[in-house]
Amino acid sequence: MQENKKQIIHVDMDAFFAQIEQRDNPGYKNKPLIVGGPLNRGVISSASYEARTYGLHSGMPIYKARKLCPKGIYVPVDMEKYLFESRIIRNIFYQFTPLVEPVGCDEAFLDVTGCEKLFGKAFDIAKKIKGAIYEKTNLTSSAGIGSNKFFAKLASNLGKPNGLTVLEKTPEIMSKIKMLPVSSIWGIGKSTEESLNKMGVKSIGDLANIPLEILKMKFKEMGEFIYKMANGIDNRSVSTPSDPKSIGREMTLSADTSDMPTLRIVALRLIQKIAANLSREKCKGRTITIKVRFSDFTGTSSRITIDKYTDSIFDIYKIAISLMQKIDLVRKKVRMIGISVSGLKKCELIEYNLFENPDKKDNLTKTICEINSRYGTNKIFVAESINDIKQ
Repeated sequence: MQENKKQIIHVDMDAFFAQIEQRDNPGYKNKPLIVGGPLNRGVISSASYEARTYGLHSGMPIYKARKLCPKGIYVPVDMEKYLFESRIIRNIFYQFTPLVEPVGCDEAFLDVTGCEKLFGKAFDIAKKIKGAIYEKTNLTSSAGIGSNKFFAKLASNLGKPNGLTVLEKTPEIMSKIKMLPVSSIWGIGKSTEESLNKMGVKSIGDLANIPLEILKMKFKEMGEFIYKMANGIDNRSVSTPSDPKSIGREMTLSADTSDMPTLRIVALRLIQKIAANLSREKCKGRTITIKVRFSDFTGTSSRITIDKYTDSIFDIYKIAISLMQKIDLVRKKVRMIGISVSGLKKCELIEYNLFENPDKKDNLTKTICEINSRYGTNKIFVAESINDIKQ
């Protein structure tokens, strides 16, 4: 039975966005670097370990970060660059097992049970993965190994940065785990932690001793989940991702505006990124959605479903702008724009009319995406014409 025990690896990139920026800009190395924005308006997406010593963390408002770390280096998010590195890293995972569950773009669970004859024990596999990531990207990662996802995730967190940690469900290990704060359990956020603290529950051990019925009464389904985690029980399997249901992008503006030409340019930039992702996923979609958040933090959204599947920058842009023009921009200024394409279908599954001629705009979109994919993101942009802006 012991040999059939699951072997799960959790790999988590160290301060992923910030580490990429420090790699690409030698002047940022060993300095407090904060990736996020826009400056004074957005939130931190990633903070280097040097910045974390000031109390900075992901999700913190930039204005607050600047008060805590006024001499920090603040740079905007370059998501396309980070996704490019993420794809390289994900391809490395698949060299060792098909059972990969990505979590965002910077971490993943891997089930390597039964892979010993090919690649060695889980520890050896994790070591090889970390080495391959560094060789291909010059980026460090932390890996955790356990008999379930809970232990693997906890192990990678305990070993950061650039660690390789194994956690087994032994009495000695469980006694140490139970001394950790409840926030060490993945899924327990600040509000849940505060609620538990009010109940006198501060450590994982405290949580493990609370009757399951009380936790379910207080936190419903979440109560059962955190109870099991606190007791080292995790029967979740590593779930391979299904095809995406939608692909989208959003941007918080550097300043609130009702200027339509400015909003159109922002929309066009977002749509080019969406088209690139559609191309990579070999998908097209029929439903285009635009959402807007105003300066007073209220918001609205609108969508339309068209007759044919598309991944064309020009088709999506035309529809998105028609939706945007229906939004009242007279009384309110826009703070954030989000655009997405859903109702996706793989290109090879789309039925085309035998007499349908390829659209020149579709071919142009394909060419733009191929050039940017081959030579790096942001090499080619579609620009609005003067006539387009005046419409």
